[in-house]
Amino acid sequence: MKRIFIFAIAALIFTSCDNNDDSTEIQPVENAKTTITFDARVGNADFALNKDFTIGTRTYNFSKLRYWVSNVTLIDSKGAEYLIPDSYYLMEEVGDLNLSGTISDKLTYPARKRESIDVEDIPAGEYKSIKFSIGVDSKHNDNLSLQSGELSIANGMSNIAWMWHTSYIFSSVAGIVKEGTTSADFLAETGLNANYKTVSIDFAAPVNFSTAKGVVLNLDVTKIVDGIDLIKTPKVNAAQAEVMSALATNYGSKAMTFGSIAN
Repeated sequence: MKRIFIFAIAALIFTSCDNNDDSTEIQPVENAKTTITFDARVGNADFALNKDFTIGTRTYNFSKLRYWVSNVTLIDSKGAEYLIPDSYYLMEEVGDLNLSGTISDKLTYPARKRESIDVEDIPAGEYKSIKFSIGVDSKHNDNLSLQSGELSIANGMSNIAWMWHTSYIFSSVAGIVKEGTTSADFLAETGLNANYKTVSIDFAAPVNFSTAKGVVLNLDVTKIVDGIDLIKTPKVNAAQAEVMSALATNYGSKAMTFGSIAN
């Protein structure tokens, strides 16, 4: 009888321990989501098409702004990185585009303004910075048959003239630039693997995406054209390798900065 009593007490103790362990377990936290906005600016003004902007001594009127954002990575407070899967996004502000190159056989890409991307399933935690690239990595740039994210040749962001094979246009900005009585229609584009640029931006303070609604990054167009003489060289492409490299460097090192956190 005494032995049965001892076993009963032992079972009760073990049951109590199990219950206590369950009550102190860290409960899993649902993954977070947020919106990342790439806010196009011209200095302190909001970027817009078909509007005059003064940059230095020149007047710019833009008709197009397009660029690929790829391999978006969030870095947490401990330095661990979370690469957003299939993160290839075409950011743009354009009017109707004729992609066929002819009027008689017109293939129209409709006017579109896109500055934001929605990101889900972010692992819980605090994040201190973001990293992403302007352009398309060599794996996908050298093989357009590989599909990931929004990558497609149907949007006119590819070019067969730059290399022996078709590759993506990494960025494209177009419009009219004037200085005094001199003016030029410009089209400044970047591409080629050497001009794939990675940008790292620190947040002003650690961000918890369980509560933060969004992150705003600023793209200053004045920095894109900084040091680029678009009257002297209105067509920037692979034929002007040095100017294209400078343009790509501007995207990677000058144009992108931290804006704000939306809570």
